[in-house]
Amino acid sequence: MNSPAIALPLPSINIIIRPGVMSDVPFLDSLQKLHTKQVGWMPTATFEGKIKLGHVLIAELNGEAVGYLIGNDQYFKRDDVGIIYQLNVSPGKQRGFVGASLLKAQFERSAWGCKLYCCWCAQDIAANRFWEAMGFVALAYRAGSEKKSRVHIFWQKRIRAGDTNTPWWFPSKTAGGSIREDRLVLPIPPGTHWSDAKPLILPGREDSNALPEPKGARAKKAKPIEKPKAMRRNGLMFDIPRQGEPLPEEKAKKEPKQKVERVKRACDPRLISAARELRDRWLEQVNRDPAALSPQGKYEVSRALEEKESIAADTVARIVPALPAPIAA
Repeated sequence: MNSPAIALPLPSINIIIRPGVMSDVPFLDSLQKLHTKQVGWMPTATFEGKIKLGHVLIAELNGEAVGYLIGNDQYFKRDDVGIIYQLNVSPGKQRGFVGASLLKAQFERSAWGCKLYCCWCAQDIAANRFWEAMGFVALAYRAGSEKKSRVHIFWQKRIRAGDTNTPWWFPSKTAGGSIREDRLVLPIPPGTHWSDAKPLILPGREDSNALPEPKGARAKKAKPIEKPKAMRRNGLMFDIPRQGEPLPEEKAKKEPKQKVERVKRACDPRLISAARELRDRWLEQVNRDPAALSPQGKYEVSRALEEKESIAADTVARIVPALPAPIAA
């Protein structure tokens, strides 16, 4: 039997959460570069656009930025599902509830109709343990980029305190993000751990059920042939041939590389339709049985709801601290 999650403890340090502003862009970019493998990559223009939309939160300690969250309370044009794009905490400030405080602030400022929050996380990084501890449930997975041969886990959480009825949901296909190619999304069967190996299904290779290759399994690349060194004569280096020797052939000038346009590959429409039906059938079963997917969260990071209308306004303000309104575009 799962032990109940405990309420989120107060941070041991005085953390202030505020909306992001344009002067935060250098901090966002520098922290992103430190953890690119974990959080992915966004260009500066994307950071600026997210700030204008009010989708960035900054965690401060003693006036210094120590973390940020980029998220939105709409995902796939659904008003009931939000998305976390990046959650990043400075080295040395992790495991101090900075990330949890950013999450809770994001839940509190979301639209009233938003009842679920989700995120994508590469299967091979430790951040999955964080999402699990925060009460997120691993619902589905997809293939990442073909170059890295990674698997992405889809995590989701019911954000209202005490909510056990809101139906789970996930997309049957994704086509945006940095990959910009179709990726089928498949459910993780109950009882299967998110860390177990998953088959990779990529556009053009939909009939392949190959699992990710273990590390070190790929063939080593052949070493390039070394160019002959210049001859040493009388203690000096020469590349001029002796009298009577043939002159070396002139090296051909390298032509500038032509930019190859990337062609977006699409999945077979029949497989997309099959993935959608598989998702709908699977969700129908797990949503019918509340015990089918039970969160393994260590902490209860949820949106607090007022249980009594008689609670004084100042009391509510202390329980649920409000953030300033998003900055207008």
